[in-house]
Amino acid sequence: MASLRAARFGWQPHPAGAIIVPVKADSVPTKVALQYVAIPQEIANEARQTRKDRFGHELRVVSEKAPCRLCLRISEQPESLILLSYQPLVDTGPYAEIGPIFVHANRCEPYASTREFPKDFAERRLVLRAYSHDGCIVDALVAQPGAAPQKAAELLSRDDVAEIHVRHESYTCFDFKIVRAA
Repeated sequence: MASLRAARFGWQPHPAGAIIVPVKADSVPTKVALQYVAIPQEIANEARQTRKDRFGHELRVVSEKAPCRLCLRISEQPESLILLSYQPLVDTGPYAEIGPIFVHANRCEPYASTREFPKDFAERRLVLRAYSHDGCIVDALVAQPGAAPQKAAELLSRDDVAEIHVRHESYTCFDFKIVRAA
């Protein structure tokens, strides 16, 4: 299945998250190592402890089937989650939007496989927004199921792209970031 998907989408996975991506039809492929970044753990901890987000909203525990933005796991059954507001970009301009995200109400482990695409998101159509070094959107696309790593590598092969925000296709809520691995 993975080799069929690789052939279909034109990419080959490599150790440590590197992906071979053709940059131009007449160029030699380049390796872009990707890192998948969940929200900072302190955001989730603050919401759990204070029941307020960084924007002063009063928070409560809800029972939902939704993705936790800290462990990057999508619940299969309703779980106790906290809905809070989150701002994934530093507030330097109009693209630094604030939106709703869920985190587990009880402690969960932060996403640790940062060189592997979060498996619970792999079979989803996802919005990829490419942001510049000064926080402006420079490109965006909808990646088909299984294509997000390859599409993100293509975007991150550009000098004007600093990070990719992965978002839900319908609700457009922030899921996680993709950056170049160090």
